[in-house]
Amino acid sequence: MPGRDGDAYFVRLESSARPERPAAHDELTERPRPRTRRRTWRVRPLAVVLVALVGWLVWASTTDGGVSARGQGAIDWVRGLLSDATTDPALKRAATFYNREYQRTGQYPHLSDVDQSNADVGVGVQVVYCGPHAIVLQGLTGSGTKSRLLLSGRDLGDVDGEVGCPVSLGEPEPWELPE
Repeated sequence: MPGRDGDAYFVRLESSARPERPAAHDELTERPRPRTRRRTWRVRPLAVVLVALVGWLVWASTTDGGVSARGQGAIDWVRGLLSDATTDPALKRAATFYNREYQRTGQYPHLSDVDQSNADVGVGVQVVYCGPHAIVLQGLTGSGTKSRLLLSGRDLGDVDGEVGCPVSLGEPEPWELPE
């Protein structure tokens, strides 16, 4: 086929796709190209635990009483949780009943054993009547007996052992008044 100036020309038909790139090797040397490696960070649980333990030991050694006092505090905390978990629920029912009666009448009732069982105070709860404004409830736990002081409609909490009425309601030892 003649061109414009009379010379023949050829048309080369090629695909419009891009030429392929060599994927994993260099064409000239046929050797695999070195691949760049990504560094991955691995967190090892044992290392984290060790760092936390060393940090706690350093902190505990700088506090009053040192490491042994912090360890004893943790043991006491766990014992308190276990004691609270094993406290007889009847002690809570009795405290709720007596505080409700105090709110209603302005004093704690002095009930006989029959009246206590009829009021669903709870089996196994001993009630020590200290006066119209204070009573001590004694109940069993998994670690022994707890005594709870109810003073003027407030629950002052539990102390270990069978503790009777406090000598002074103004300073009810071994209980503490809230501020």
